[in-house]
Amino acid sequence: MKFRWPFARTAKLGTRGPVVEGLPGDGGNLTCVAMKKPELAVPQNAKGLHPHPVLSLIPPRSLRHLLNGSAFIEMPKGDVVFRQGDPCQAIFLIVSGRCESRDAGGAVDRVFGPGDTIGERAFLNREPYRFTVVVVTHCVLLRIAAKELLALFDKDPSFAGRFSQALAGRFQATGESPLPKRVRRIVSLLSLAGGMNDRLVVARLAQELHGITDQRVLLVHLDPARHAAILDDWPKVDTHLSETFAYQDHITEMGRDIDELRMSVGSEARVAAFVPPLLSHCGRHYDYVILHTAAATPVAPALEFLIQSDLAFVLVRTDARALDDFAVLIRKLSEQARGANAHVKPIVVLDENGSCGEFHETIAKLSQPVHSFAHGFPMDGAHGDFRFRLHVRQLAREIARCRIGLALSSGGAKGLAHIGVIQVLEENGIEADCVAGASMGAYIGGLWAHGANGTTLETIARENESRWGLWALVDPELPPRRGFLRTGRVMKRLRRSLGDARFCDLVRPLRIVATNLETLERVVFSSGDVGDAIEASIAIPGIIVPVTINGETLIDGGIADPLPVDVLQEMGIEKIIAVNVIPPPEILRKWHNQKCMPRDASTNRRSLGSFLNRHLNYFAKGNVLDTLLQAISGAQTRVAETSSLGANILLRPLHCGARWHDFTDPGKYIALGREATEAQLPAILALAKGSSHEKNPFSTNAVTT
Repeated sequence: MKFRWPFARTAKLGTRGPVVEGLPGDGGNLTCVAMKKPELAVPQNAKGLHPHPVLSLIPPRSLRHLLNGSAFIEMPKGDVVFRQGDPCQAIFLIVSGRCESRDAGGAVDRVFGPGDTIGERAFLNREPYRFTVVVVTHCVLLRIAAKELLALFDKDPSFAGRFSQALAGRFQATGESPLPKRVRRIVSLLSLAGGMNDRLVVARLAQELHGITDQRVLLVHLDPARHAAILDDWPKVDTHLSETFAYQDHITEMGRDIDELRMSVGSEARVAAFVPPLLSHCGRHYDYVILHTAAATPVAPALEFLIQSDLAFVLVRTDARALDDFAVLIRKLSEQARGANAHVKPIVVLDENGSCGEFHETIAKLSQPVHSFAHGFPMDGAHGDFRFRLHVRQLAREIARCRIGLALSSGGAKGLAHIGVIQVLEENGIEADCVAGASMGAYIGGLWAHGANGTTLETIARENESRWGLWALVDPELPPRRGFLRTGRVMKRLRRSLGDARFCDLVRPLRIVATNLETLERVVFSSGDVGDAIEASIAIPGIIVPVTINGETLIDGGIADPLPVDVLQEMGIEKIIAVNVIPPPEILRKWHNQKCMPRDASTNRRSLGSFLNRHLNYFAKGNVLDTLLQAISGAQTRVAETSSLGANILLRPLHCGARWHDFTDPGKYIALGREATEAQLPAILALAKGSSHEKNPFSTNAVTT
């Protein structure tokens, strides 16, 4: 049934926390008492601290004394519990909800849920907090002041020893890895695409997620269903810290470590208040929770599920009705979440064999940036094609924070080595989720993103494998006022493979870098015509005539960003493989001393042919085009070297005999790319499997000579 978001305003949930009337309980069997506003975050009879691993260490009498100076606090999503460098004034026990600790760069260090304690390391070491802790699902925390704990330590030294020993054991068990093995994320998927088989989409997503992480996944269908669990029953459920899953009777096994739960959701606004503790409960028992929000789900709880999720994917068709529904959804989310809806990612679902070009203006009116464009998704009972499966795998890796991005540098014909890199990755089943390229990296990356595999790329590269192959690409500009060459012949060849493809038609996400000639600013293309963006990115200044797009005069992307690692970082890509074919000065000096720098043999011969070559061939060694390219490479070197520091793995397919215009011998450069990639294949495989989160300290030494 077609879903329409009602335009009527819904009741907003209260933002104030529960009022605790008392803290009864003895031993480790502490119980949250009735709240004055039971419709808010904590269920009325939840035994939220039974048994808490930290509080269970404390003798009953001491526990009651400690809690007299403690307080429950309720924190909405996005609030900061404490910041890195703040003095440690308290530790926090999570009753419900989830928090993330983040380092100074914003990277997630660990995810905490019900039963976990935060801030205890800083307390034990008498030091400021090491991380910033942010609420990611509406939380109820028990704040225990540091001075109260210290007073208890002074009164009972044996408790201090047990407390320190217990926490030290937990630190040893969890380790200090930059990214935890258990990422623990909650993801929503809502379909506004009529006719979409969204149940198949979420089932496939759960399977891919488990296959990538080998961790437990719970798929929750939020719609009326026979024998379904009822969200309204949540207040009757016995607590978030229980070691048993409250809805076990409603669980269906989809496969090893993949479970499915059907849940019926009431329409009352008060029901939305049960969503945060439910999600924290599910997150305690499963590493990943996927919430399938059906079109029939009532508005208030549906909004709360979207708000409290770490990621929320919304499938949108390109028809006006679906876009209107999405606009209403975003407006209501902004009202409810106070504008904190950056985690909502619209995925535009295109018709079979359709192009988004005709819908470009309509899509541009979306109030939220488009996350991706979906091709081949299952419609009307179909199962989807390879593009659907590839897209779902990319979403699963995004959820698991293990996406791989490929950054391809500029470098003229030397950039043909990128093809060899791609071939080895494909042969070993390593998929890149996104590619960013500058100049020659943009040319090859664009063809690959369009769907050409490594073998096809090599076939295209070898079309000019002859003595006069370079001249088939030369399109002189007469008179050479703004450059010696035009891009006409190169683009004619590119269009034979690429056609008029737009970015939204590509199989995998692509970013192309160009440079604004007037301001020298980096320009990153992610929409529009792919061929036009590539044409701008390969326009070497002084050699190729600049390209004008939307009133901007653009030149080679390698001028502003020759190795676009930072473009992938800005996209949030977690793992980056960079391919840099620009040799740094120290390697050039080494080659020069070894007298193996590329030379033009004809310059050493005394003949009419050598004379004409030296004086008429602008590509000859030492002539104007060669000098211009060498000077540009010198300017690019430092930028590329700095960019490479941000990559997890850096490949350097370099050769002392390489020439920027040597398109007549592509096999040599493709072999270099293969050799450099195979040399680091174990590290790349480890990165792809998620077993290596550190940057490879040896990657900068992987030079093929």
